[in-house]
Amino acid sequence: MAKVVREGGEIVLELSLGERFLAGRAKVRVPASALQSVDVIDQPVRRVHGLRPRYSKVVGGYWPGAFAYGSFLDGSVHRRLFAAANSRKPRGLDIVLDGAKYSRLIVSLDDPDAAKAALAR
Repeated sequence: MAKVVREGGEIVLELSLGERFLAGRAKVRVPASALQSVDVIDQPVRRVHGLRPRYSKVVGGYWPGAFAYGSFLDGSVHRRLFAAANSRKPRGLDIVLDGAKYSRLIVSLDDPDAAKAALAR
């Protein structure tokens, strides 16, 4: 299960062993100063559109409506989003960033409200 934490001046998305295998990485670190907004969303896996031209997969695993783990193009070749989302967790976070490697982080969580509060500190 993925978790999002704030460590000093960074936001860290940590992945479980199985998620690491699908995503091709263990953690994503972005500067906290890049944080623009954090929204609690329903069905985060539906926010990633896989192999459509606008949201092409770069690295990772994707099955439409079931799971999305890894890097995806976010509407342009120059913007990428990172997803750690699956259909077994109906709620999650959409973290919008500016000036970081990724423009968005989309993650399924057991308690997205608590994670949002932790990021706001």
